[in-house]
Amino acid sequence: MLPAVIALAIAPAFLILGLGFVARGIAAQRVKGLIVQYAPQRGSTVLHDALLVDADRRAASAMLIDLAVKRKVRLLAGSKREPVGVEVLPNVVFTADELTLLEALFGADHTPGRVRRFSADRRALAGRLRILVQHAEHALAREGLIAPRRTTWPGVTLRSLAYLGMLVEALLIVFALIDGDGASLGLTVVALAATIATIVVTPPSWRRFLPPARPRREHLDGLRQYLELAEADRLRVLQSPTGADLVATDGEDPALSRYHLHERLLPYAVLFGLEREWIRQLKLQHDELATSDLDVLGAVDVLSDVAVALDAAGGAVQLTAAVGDLVDGTGAVLDGVGGIFEVFSS
Repeated sequence: MLPAVIALAIAPAFLILGLGFVARGIAAQRVKGLIVQYAPQRGSTVLHDALLVDADRRAASAMLIDLAVKRKVRLLAGSKREPVGVEVLPNVVFTADELTLLEALFGADHTPGRVRRFSADRRALAGRLRILVQHAEHALAREGLIAPRRTTWPGVTLRSLAYLGMLVEALLIVFALIDGDGASLGLTVVALAATIATIVVTPPSWRRFLPPARPRREHLDGLRQYLELAEADRLRVLQSPTGADLVATDGEDPALSRYHLHERLLPYAVLFGLEREWIRQLKLQHDELATSDLDVLGAVDVLSDVAVALDAAGGAVQLTAAVGDLVDGTGAVLDGVGGIFEVFSS
C-alpha cells in the first residue's frame, strides 16, 4: 500500500502545495521602493493607495483616521461599556471618496454634532463597503493601473485539486486503518496536512497590477520604509534637499512642522499595520512640543488643536480592530460582518 500512498497522496499533495506557494508569490506582486519617501504622492487618496498596497481590509479605518487628522471628524475613544464613536465636525467639505465612505457607514445624513458608535450588529454595512471597494477598483482600472478583472483561475484550480486530494487521502486513511499499516497511515496524514496547507496559502483571487502602477507602488513602499525608520534616520531624510523644503513650510518651527507631517502619515501607518508604533512616536513628539518654548506653541495651538488627532489616534487601535475585519485580503467585503455603527443624537 505504501507505493500507492506515495503516488496518490504524498506526491500530489506536495506538488499542489508548491504551486500554492508559487501562486501566493505571484499574487503578492512585490515591489521595492528605491528611495525613502516622507509623504504620499500629490493627488493620491488613502482609499486608492490602500488598494495599491493590497490593504483593503484596513482601508475604511485608515480613511476615518485620515478624516480625523484633517479635522473633519472626531473619533471618540470608547470604553468597556461604550464603543468607539465618530462625530462629524461642522463647516467641513468632504471629497467624493470621503462622502462615499461616510454614506457607506452612516447613510446620507452627515449632520454635524451627531455621534455614531460601533455596535454589535454588523450585517447592514457589508454590501455598502463592497460597493465602496468595487468603485475604487473601477477607478484604478480606468486609470490603467489595475486589470479590470481579478485573477481567479489559479486559486480555483488549486483549491479544487486540494479538495479532490482530501477525498482521496480520506479513503487511503480508511484503507490504512483496515490494513493496520502504520507507515502508510502516517504518510497519508502528512499528505492531508499538506493539502490543507494548500487551501490556506493559496489566494482565491488577486488584483493584477499593470505596469503604470509600478511607480506609485514603489513610492508607497518608500513611504512604508520611512514609517519603519528610527527617528534619527527620519531626521536625515527630512534634512535632504527635498525634505528640508517641507520642514520649512510656513516658517514654522522644524519640530512643529515635522510633527504635522508625521500626524498626516498616521492613516498610512494604519495601512501598513504600523499604527501602534506610529501613535507612540506621535505622543513622544507631542510631549516634546508641550514642554518647548511658548512662542512655538503660540504659532499653532498644539495642546487644543493637535490633541484632537491624538485623541483620535488613541482610538485608532480599537478602530482598526473593529473596522479592519470588514474587508478580507482579497478585497472582498466579508459577509456577515456588516453594519458597525448605530446613530444617535449626542
